[in-house]
Amino acid sequence: MITEYMKHRQQLKNGQVKPAQKVARSGVKPVSAKRAAINREYAKESRPFWKGKPCQIRSPVCTGQAQGIHHRKGKATKEDLMDKRYWMAACNCCNAYVETNDAWARKMGYKVSRLK
Repeated sequence: MITEYMKHRQQLKNGQVKPAQKVARSGVKPVSAKRAAINREYAKESRPFWKGKPCQIRSPVCTGQAQGIHHRKGKATKEDLMDKRYWMAACNCCNAYVETNDAWARKMGYKVSRLK
C-alpha cells in the first residue's frame, strides 16, 4: 500500500512535481553574537589540538582518528569550553558513545561532574 507521502516522493524523484519552497527563517539567529565570538576563539584553539591525532577514548566503536574534541567536563560555560585540562581528542563515534553510555564513561574517566 502506497501512502500519499510515498506518492509525493515518487513524483519528486520522477520530476513530475517541483519541491516546495523553503520557508524563510524567522530572524532568530542560531547563536548569539557573544557565543559566535567565543566559538571563533574556540575554533582557533581546538583544531590544532585534535587535527591529525589519534582518538584518545578508544571505545568499542572507535574509528581511530580524532575528528574533534570531547569535553570531559561539558561545555556549558566559556570557562568549561576553553579549559584544555578537560579536552580529549576524539572521533565522532567515541564522542557519541560517551554521551549514550554515561556509566561506562564515568567509570573510565571520560566524564567529570560539572558540580565538583
